[in-house]
Amino acid sequence: MSNSTLNTLLKEYETKKYIADLNFEKERSSFYDSHPELAKINSELGKLAIDISKAVLNNDIDSSIKLKTEFNNLKEKKEALMKSIKIPNRRIKSNI
Repeated sequence: MSNSTLNTLLKEYETKKYIADLNFEKERSSFYDSHPELAKINSELGKLAIDISKAVLNNDIDSSIKLKTEFNNLKEKKEALMKSIKIPNRRIKSNI
């Protein structure tokens, strides 16, 4: 395969990937606009994950246990909300 053919294929791939990423972001934004509570829960889960990491790094065992419990409770709330809107767990990830 020549370099020009390879370059053309790579450019096409990058263009398709870029378009797919844009479409995904639009879909995600639209989904969260219609389900703001899920967006809020995901944001809180992210913050808790950072706080847990900080507590573990600082050897603050009591805080890390408390934060992990809060994280797990919030995760259960998220799963219940996802079931109520009929979204399978594999469909929505924490970064969505």
